[in-house]
Amino acid sequence: MNLSIRYKILILLTILPLLTLGLYLMMATKVFEADKIAYVFESSTAVSKTLSSQVSTELNSAVASLRPVLQEFFSERKFSGVSKSIVESGNGLLWIAAFENSGGQFKEVGIVEKTEGEGLKEVSEFQNLNKFLSESADKERYLRVPFADDRIWFIENISDTTNNKNYTFIASARLSQLAESFRVPGNTESYLLGESGEILFGPASNESSKLSDLIGAGFLERAQGKKFNTGTEQVINNRGETLLASFSKSDFGNVSVVSLVNKGEALRAVDILKKKSLIFFGLLLSATAIISLFASGTLTRALTELFHATKKVAEGQFDIRVKVKGKDEIGSLATSFNAMAEEVQRLLVETAEKARMQGELKTAQTVQETLFPPTHADIENVEIAGYYEPASECGGDWWHYSKVENKIFLWIGDATGHGAPAALITSAAKSAATIIERLNVEPAEALNMLNKSIYDVSKGRIMMTFFLASYDVVTKEFVYANASHESPYLINKTDQALKKKSLIPLNEVNNPRLGQSRDTEYQQTKLTLDLGDRILFYTDGIPDIQNPEKTSWGEREFIKSILSSNKDFPPVSDSVKIMSDQFSEYRKGASLIDDITFFMFRVKEG
Repeated sequence: MNLSIRYKILILLTILPLLTLGLYLMMATKVFEADKIAYVFESSTAVSKTLSSQVSTELNSAVASLRPVLQEFFSERKFSGVSKSIVESGNGLLWIAAFENSGGQFKEVGIVEKTEGEGLKEVSEFQNLNKFLSESADKERYLRVPFADDRIWFIENISDTTNNKNYTFIASARLSQLAESFRVPGNTESYLLGESGEILFGPASNESSKLSDLIGAGFLERAQGKKFNTGTEQVINNRGETLLASFSKSDFGNVSVVSLVNKGEALRAVDILKKKSLIFFGLLLSATAIISLFASGTLTRALTELFHATKKVAEGQFDIRVKVKGKDEIGSLATSFNAMAEEVQRLLVETAEKARMQGELKTAQTVQETLFPPTHADIENVEIAGYYEPASECGGDWWHYSKVENKIFLWIGDATGHGAPAALITSAAKSAATIIERLNVEPAEALNMLNKSIYDVSKGRIMMTFFLASYDVVTKEFVYANASHESPYLINKTDQALKKKSLIPLNEVNNPRLGQSRDTEYQQTKLTLDLGDRILFYTDGIPDIQNPEKTSWGEREFIKSILSSNKDFPPVSDSVKIMSDQFSEYRKGASLIDDITFFMFRVKEG
């Protein structure tokens, strides 16, 4: 259009604001609604966390009272006066009953009651007790609220390995204060859920036995899952209403707390805001049209100056600044422009500095990689294979092997934390080890010297766990010393299937960490290896491996991986490959929280 900039601005200040402010109103309303929902979620999450903490405290307290009763039962094979006094002590316990599980049939073998006949009455009132006990027999601990009041049953399944018998214990407790916490009326309805989603405690008006009857099973399955401890979600109830739901898992078993807030009630203030915003929108638009007639001249000059300044910024001149001639919107725009130009200029300098630092870290990583030996080696009648992956550019783990005369030395250590400081300590350890191994001293003496080196370098601020061993290829004698490191596992060659008990931890000696005290004297021990025996050395980063859901691999899966990767006793390079594939598959590309280091040592046959 062949219009002057003044008239174009008049159009911008009148017609365009009609659209812009309308869009802003919609966006602001949505933002306010989102903030309100976030606030409600935060509040309901706080409620669920508080109730979860209360649940953990009261349930753990009840279980703590139950523990000495169970200890007495297994000691005397019956309940006695001590059990009676515990139940009568006013800690909430009403009665405790013991049942012997014989092939799915449950026989009562003892009961101790606060009030005579109270436990027998509750048991007789409960329908299908034997079926209920059978269904819960595979659970170590189970909770149930059998009578829709403040009484709760604790079910404990314990195996007596001495007499080869299985026992199920039912403890009834009255948790009035806990039940009342869930029954208090208010905008937030809270429910205490059992392992299978059943409602243990809830609002006084609730008549459902499972949360899935109220809001559908989808949320329940996610809330009861083991991937998250807390969470929030919008759900639909059985009346078609949208609810804001939050949950928090208790530290006690698989018990969870779920809090529900009606979304319509929570957003009532948003509806009021929409009406007031529309009125304000109309007034603002009218005022803008009037003021635009007087402000277009001044606005044109200020915008022209800003236009020329932005062109210079587009050309890469970030030191340009415009004069601030007022405190109105244009003045604020000029101030913001100056701040933006200054920030962009600062960010360019900062980006260059970060690029330089990343280049230096990459160089440090390349240098650190030279500290490690080849991942596979055959030295006389010994085979070694290893794996290393740092959690960041530089790691705090280190492993090494070397042959000095008739001995093969095996080194593995883990500095505190990871990153550049830990990498410096591993470099110091490598340097010291290079000198120490030439002396051909025993592992304990080697750790004494290495400890002094680490302490002098770090001054006690960074320490290092370490395991050092030597294997004599002639005498087959294996000597080792440990500085608070994870004990390696010895796997003896056998024709039998590997089991957990086949893994023998080398934990006969354990000494303080390197760098903790300069005067520490380290001890060692020894054993003799047979042909085919193998030893797994590792750092604590392996059990801590997490998947994208932040769930750790764990000690149990680590042990299973050791057993499966060494089945049929393949070459250790194959075992290392199998184990690394297994935890990589579990990890699914998730970031490491600690360095991963392990290697295997095998005495070859023939």
